[in-house]
Amino acid sequence: MDDTMKGRPDPETITVTDDRLIPVVAALMNLTESWKAELNKGAVSLPMAVQIGKKLSHERQQALLEFWEDARLPDKYMSRVLHAFARNMPEWAVHQVIRIFRLTEKIKASMVMLNDWMERFDALHERFEHEFWEGEWPGAEEELAPYLDRLEAEFQELYRQASDEKKSYNRHYGDNSSDSARDSARTAGPSRGPVSFPTVIGAADDASPKELKQRYRTLMKKLHPDHGGSAYLFDWVKQAHDNYMQGKSRL
Repeated sequence: MDDTMKGRPDPETITVTDDRLIPVVAALMNLTESWKAELNKGAVSLPMAVQIGKKLSHERQQALLEFWEDARLPDKYMSRVLHAFARNMPEWAVHQVIRIFRLTEKIKASMVMLNDWMERFDALHERFEHEFWEGEWPGAEEELAPYLDRLEAEFQELYRQASDEKKSYNRHYGDNSSDSARDSARTAGPSRGPVSFPTVIGAADDASPKELKQRYRTLMKKLHPDHGGSAYLFDWVKQAHDNYMQGKSRL
């Protein structure tokens, strides 16, 4: 060895002394070579790689990788799948859990204008999320299977009932989701259509100003694009509110 190299640290060796970084480094060192390769090519984020190395054994890491490659799920489901694998859920159950999560997204989209249904959905969804993340589901497969089936059936029934009511609402008020209808509504504006502002927000025509204000604020929070809502519906309801308030001020 060249004398000038003696006493110098190995350039491939890094000493970590910060207590906050030690668990992170340990988790990354626990990654399998396959997951390290995924991390190096940017297929998995660094925070997610840390969680994988922290929560899973090498055997479970390999199972997770195979599951992820086969399922080809959007990245937004990765944390849920990882959590399920960390709790040693069987793969059939992980598939069903993700199916239920996807179903909840469809339900939320279908109920965005139906406040009463949203309250029922929120309660059921909150229970589902809580039990999943807290590991409160049955551990035995023979108990887990009927439990997940019942849970999925509850969401399916809620989706069916809400969809039926929404179709009835659309038929009654002439609303539909086609491009031509959206263009027509955008041109004409809510105030020219047959739907009153109280009806738009799910209130009775004789509702008190306090109730209208409360329902309007609740609906706008759900519709806000920053919260995953529809920008078109947000603007449509806001325009209906503005037209309604202008009409009141002229009385």
